[in-house]
Amino acid sequence: MPEDSSLKSKLKDDVGTVSWSWLRPHEKHGILFLAAERLDLVEVAVEVAEDRILQIKTWLENGDLIRPAPNQVAEWEKSGGLFSGIIVKPYVFFKPVVINEV
Repeated sequence: MPEDSSLKSKLKDDVGTVSWSWLRPHEKHGILFLAAERLDLVEVAVEVAEDRILQIKTWLENGDLIRPAPNQVAEWEKSGGLFSGIIVKPYVFFKPVVINEV
């Protein structure tokens, strides 16, 4: 378990805020996955890095991890936006940045 904790700590540092223009090339290569709001990107990254196929398959089947739909891509092409993203080679996982209003 300490290895998993160390991996989680390292991956937490790898999450960054990115623009659509940064994500676009990854989408064009088919390696970009949109994570559901309820998923934690670090947890997704750990599962992928640890090759936990059953969990990843469940997320894919449930629609918690999807490739962006053409209508989403078209909207981001127009409006841009900010996203949280992480790379777990060869894949990139992301979700929109949620700005909390006070």
